Amino acid sequence: MIKGLKVAMIVYAAIGILFGLGYIFIPEQLGTMFGYEEGPAYVAAFAATIGVCLISACVFLIIAARDPLRNILWVKYAILFAILSLAAELYSTIRGYIDFSQSGMAIIIHAVFAVAFLALYPWRAARE
Repeated sequence: MIKGLKVAMIVYAAIGILFGLGYIFIPEQLGTMFGYEEGPAYVAAFAATIGVCLISACVFLIIAARDPLRNILWVKYAILFAILSLAAELYSTIRGYIDFSQSGMAIIIHAVFAVAFLALYPWRAARE
């Protein structure tokens, strides 16, 4: 179970780092890929800031994945991040800010990892 949690954390973090790098270096192409129209230049600056946040958090997720029991707060962070990201994507889609063709991949990724993290969470060992 711990090995599965380690793998899930590393894969989720690797995806986050790749998206973070995309937000920093190719925000226009990433936006086009998700079906967004080109916006003002400051949107790229916001995207770069989001990219930095993703990369920094995901680096620590990879470090924490080496020993999830010792770094249980980072496991809890991964669970919370996946659930809140899922909620934000669903909310944005329900409100009509974006449509499912733009948010579908993120909804699926965050839902899959939220379930995986909760299923693989070391409930007994974390209490000790």
